[in-house]
Amino acid sequence: MTTLMYVGVAIAGGLGMYWGIAGAFQLIYYRARRERAAEWKCQPRRFLSPKMSRQQLILGSCNMLAASIASGFFCSYLASGGRSAVYFDLREHSLLSAAFGTVLYFLLTDAALYWAHRIYHRPLLFRYIHRYHHRYTAPNAFTAMAMHPLEFATYQSIMLLPVFVLPLHVGGLVFVLVYQNYVALVDHSGIDLHSWWPWQPPTRFHDDHHVHFHVNYGQNLGVWDRLFGTHRREGRVYGVEVFGGKGAPRDGASAAEPAPYVDYSRKKAGATLADAAPGVDAAADQSS
Repeated sequence: MTTLMYVGVAIAGGLGMYWGIAGAFQLIYYRARRERAAEWKCQPRRFLSPKMSRQQLILGSCNMLAASIASGFFCSYLASGGRSAVYFDLREHSLLSAAFGTVLYFLLTDAALYWAHRIYHRPLLFRYIHRYHHRYTAPNAFTAMAMHPLEFATYQSIMLLPVFVLPLHVGGLVFVLVYQNYVALVDHSGIDLHSWWPWQPPTRFHDDHHVHFHVNYGQNLGVWDRLFGTHRREGRVYGVEVFGGKGAPRDGASAAEPAPYVDYSRKKAGATLADAAPGVDAAADQSS
């Protein structure tokens, strides 16, 4: 295959996955079942306006196009023998080693994504870069890639850099990349879904991140938020100006007073706006 062929395949795969999965959610839920949103939507009273829907589709598509072009060139580089730690022949390493490398790559990149995401929630970076993504407080799957290009490039770099030092079979690399992109689309879908995988939080976990802003930073694993204290808690106040990932105590409550984590295993546990800071509106459509 030529470099242009690799680029073409990468564009078809990247945009096809983005438009295909997000488009399917739109048709099956947002078009066909909009009048019954209370049955399936994390935030049943809130939908993006047509203007914001167009904005995120354009921004997300441009990001995906740029990433797909870069991926095509990188695939061509690997296929032509470019230096990296990626290998193609399983005989070079044992099957157990290939599986271990895949799991390690997934864990390392997911932890790095958690911290990069959390850093983008620092006040200055949030206001000038990450706020682009958080304009969509009632997200759908197209929201997943709608962010500032610099932030998008940060996450892409996190996925790329380990392949130069961590021995990784190409099949494991492709699996993790496809899995993470798929989870990003599902997590932003706005649809109340639970994963078959025990490590994957329900979609309301990340939907709450868009409602309450500085909390629930994890991408694929909820364990990082539990470990570092940024999992949303009952009875805490969150909002666009409540930075730090731990919320603020309610009036009269002590900042050190322990509060239970929100139980996302319960139906609609995270769909409420009751603990959001002032300014988070429960009105139906976002108009700007």
